[in-house]
Amino acid sequence: MEGTKPFPPHALYDFWFQGQEHLKQRRKVFEPLTIDDSSSEISETELEIIFKDFFAEEMLIRVITAVLTAADKRRNQCQAEPIARNLLLSFLEVKRLALIILVSEKHLSLDCVKRINRIRRSIERWTDLLLGQFVLRFGLEEFAHDVARSKDFGEDQSSNLQTPHPVQIWDLITAGLRISFPSGPTSKIGDNWEMMLGALMACYPPECFNQSATMKSLHRIRSERSGLHPETTPNRLPDNFETVLYGSVFESSAQNQSILNQPDINQSGTSSAINQDQAISYSNLKKRNWDETSS
Repeated sequence: MEGTKPFPPHALYDFWFQGQEHLKQRRKVFEPLTIDDSSSEISETELEIIFKDFFAEEMLIRVITAVLTAADKRRNQCQAEPIARNLLLSFLEVKRLALIILVSEKHLSLDCVKRINRIRRSIERWTDLLLGQFVLRFGLEEFAHDVARSKDFGEDQSSNLQTPHPVQIWDLITAGLRISFPSGPTSKIGDNWEMMLGALMACYPPECFNQSATMKSLHRIRSERSGLHPETTPNRLPDNFETVLYGSVFESSAQNQSILNQPDINQSGTSSAINQDQAISYSNLKKRNWDETSS
């Protein structure tokens, strides 16, 4: 989001191509099950895992599309948004097939459909939470499932950042995601999904990663980025600022010197020069004020 350079074209192409290939595999599984009087060779347990993985994949596609759309808006370009939107539309077409299967209740038991629907609703809430900032700041309501809920999440996140001691809210969100979606059996079909994720990570600049290939925190990236610009020193001040600054100092010094050189006229009309080398005595000053008051 904070970058300024365009995204690598080859990474965006791989992201779109590998994502489309992955959706073709999902379509091959769902499409036959939408036909009347069709029999499935996939067990109910395996089909339940496929549905759960598919809805979790939708969460990533929605969030990534919103991120790339917002990034294009900040960069004032039109590069990544059309590619991501095209992939999201293809995903929604396959999702329509998945919902038809769930509504038909032909290949899944009622208890299995309830479990799948429960995880689907949970994923939708997590999606709206992750999209909160984008809906609030960039007006990307179209990517949220519930716009009002997503805005509430965004307002909570914004208010937390403005507090004197902000809570590490994203650490809590990450922990919650791990609890809600524990590791287990997956419906891996080919390597297209992993290759798509790899192309997505290639859109990040190299300085975002540690040597262990893990991503740096945003705080660390900002700190390292701030060190790229040298600090301003007196001999590197802008010309106009330097002229005004030192000119004002010299002018003020000249005025002060002229004031010190002027004679001091007392009440009796006589003048007495100020001795610059003599320090002002507080006791003498107090005595003079007292004498003036008494008189």
